[in-house]
Amino acid sequence: MQLDTFGEYVRSRLEHWGGEYALHRDCEYLGFQSRNLLAVLIEHRGDMPGRAQGYKPLETDLLAQQIEDIITAVARDNVAMACALRGYYCGRGRRKVERFETANLLLANCGQRPVSNRHYLNLVELGFQRVRGWMEGIAQAA
Repeated sequence: MQLDTFGEYVRSRLEHWGGEYALHRDCEYLGFQSRNLLAVLIEHRGDMPGRAQGYKPLETDLLAQQIEDIITAVARDNVAMACALRGYYCGRGRRKVERFETANLLLANCGQRPVSNRHYLNLVELGFQRVRGWMEGIAQAA
């Protein structure tokens, strides 16, 4: 039996992406204060900075952003597959219960029909293979 090292690499990248784009982390940067006055003073070495000059976008890891771009491309072709991948890797809780429900909620928000548990797991596996194909193409192009 031969070990699929590239498959494990893709799976670890998807797990990392799921941690960065976790669906339960919305409250950390939506509507809540990200830094208090003390943190600003520490960052600017005791000096109070001038007024904010504009919107600072949310910073993400480049490796996670690459997977997010691939998932976005998958969503253009197959929304159900992208929702299943988001539910599986970005969801919270056990993979076969809460993440399945999260995927169905994402599908409902996109105007799609809910899927069965078997169909959900098939979509996750097919999505994994599709992301793997994208990453193989990127590796060959480099």
